[in-house]
Amino acid sequence: MTTDDEKMSRFGLRTLLDTSRLLIESHNVDFVLNNLLLITMGKLMVNRAAILWFQPKKNTHSVITSKGRHTLTHDVTIQRNLFKKQTTVFCADHPELEHVCRHGFELLVAIQNSERHFGFLALGPRMDGKKASSEEIEVLESLVFMSGIAISNSELVSELRATNRKLDYKIQELFTLFDLSKSFNASIDREEIKRIFKFTLLGQLFVRRFFLIIQRRSEPHLVSQNGLGTAPGLQQMHDLFALDRSIVMVDDDIRKKHPFLEQAQIHLLLKLNTDGQEPALIGLGKRANGVEFDQTDLNFLISLGNLALMSIQKTYLLEDQIEKERMEEELSIARSIQQRLFPDKTPEVPNLQIAATNIPSYQVGGDYYDLIRDNEQNLTMAIADVTGKGVPASLLMANLQSVLHILQPFDISLVDATGQINSLIYQNTPSDKFISFFWARYFHHNRTLRFVNAGHNPPLLFRMGDEPRKLSDGGILLGAMPTLMPYKEKELQLQKDDIIVMYTDGVTEAMNSKEEEYDEVRLIACVESRMNQSPGEIMEGIISEVTEYCENDFTDDLTLIVCKVH
Repeated sequence: MTTDDEKMSRFGLRTLLDTSRLLIESHNVDFVLNNLLLITMGKLMVNRAAILWFQPKKNTHSVITSKGRHTLTHDVTIQRNLFKKQTTVFCADHPELEHVCRHGFELLVAIQNSERHFGFLALGPRMDGKKASSEEIEVLESLVFMSGIAISNSELVSELRATNRKLDYKIQELFTLFDLSKSFNASIDREEIKRIFKFTLLGQLFVRRFFLIIQRRSEPHLVSQNGLGTAPGLQQMHDLFALDRSIVMVDDDIRKKHPFLEQAQIHLLLKLNTDGQEPALIGLGKRANGVEFDQTDLNFLISLGNLALMSIQKTYLLEDQIEKERMEEELSIARSIQQRLFPDKTPEVPNLQIAATNIPSYQVGGDYYDLIRDNEQNLTMAIADVTGKGVPASLLMANLQSVLHILQPFDISLVDATGQINSLIYQNTPSDKFISFFWARYFHHNRTLRFVNAGHNPPLLFRMGDEPRKLSDGGILLGAMPTLMPYKEKELQLQKDDIIVMYTDGVTEAMNSKEEEYDEVRLIACVESRMNQSPGEIMEGIISEVTEYCENDFTDDLTLIVCKVH
């Protein structure tokens, strides 16, 4: 015959064997806990049981599942030193558990493993009124210990499943970003890029309200938006870019500072900046599915925004390149036209050698010179400098050239002609445009020179044995004011080997690396060292010296006319 102890031992072994199979094969915490309650209640014949689950943040235990009637409906506090001990079974007479046991429980078993405390299995009294034997307590401890292992395994499996889901989602995002990058890179149409960006937000993240603002040349531009109702104004966009964080969750303080965000129902702001380029800003409303943005969503949004930003910037760069090429072509044509306004070659005049050149700092410039020989082989020489540079200055220079050629055939004095040119320029140009102008007529039969200087850098007359003389007689700049007083004309008797150097301020105002001007003193020294040379050699000497001085960095047009009497 078998004894009662042998029967109890067999009961315990069968119970443990059946339970271990059931629990270990399960990967669900709720299933493990519910079956722990059912098995212990059935084997020990108790009418109530509960799981008190530990809440580490609150340092309390709360009932998460129970069987049978009891009055424990609130969280209970159990001293940590109690459930950290190796002892796992506590009876109702334990002084720390009175507040638990008064609600219908008389036995608590700690559910834990070697690393973590999960909670307690609370059991009511047995229906037969007996106390649990030591054999039953041992079986109960083993059941609870196996449950702890099963719970750990269940949580580990849940974590692995959650990690796998995140990995799957991450892989899906990477594939999505890869496909998007191909779509963005394949398109040079800004509208198509904006459409891809819009439908990715709508379809991938369920965002119905958003805007994308890009800074271009320090000015914000709204390039894409959906569901806003009213677009943000320029100042509002400037204010948003002033936010100092790259990720901003819009709270009440920010809404007060930027009421537009509340009107547009914008929930999140992301500031983007790629490779030091001008930044962009994405504003997003809440997701249509009600799910909050997590870090994975933010990473995806930043990657999506950077892809869209780089692609849109690429379209701007392409447009800039096309515009630059178009401008360069037009400037090249303008330069070609302007060059035709200068004399094709220096005319031959008795008793006079001439050299002249123009070096624009831009493709087209505002400097002008002309050499016009009349039927009697006398020479009219002119040099001018229009305020400003580039196309506007070149157009005004062309007007001056046309007026000069119209007046040339007429028998009109330099004084009267200069007055008429000044009136014409004054009446037909903006108030901020002026022309410094010098012109002279050389009469070869008696080697005389008549000139008028209208505010131009005084040409220099060099004569052997004398100090250089400045040819400054004349009057005001052309276009500065109406001709109220006539200009003054001066006549000079030239001698053999006299040299006249006419120049624009691009010569004397050329700067070196120390921002020091080449100035008139250096120009005079340069010419005086070449008095025995031809006009062409003198001119090349000046250009070479100025070029070396400013390290070939011309900031203004350079024009020279060099004449030598012989």
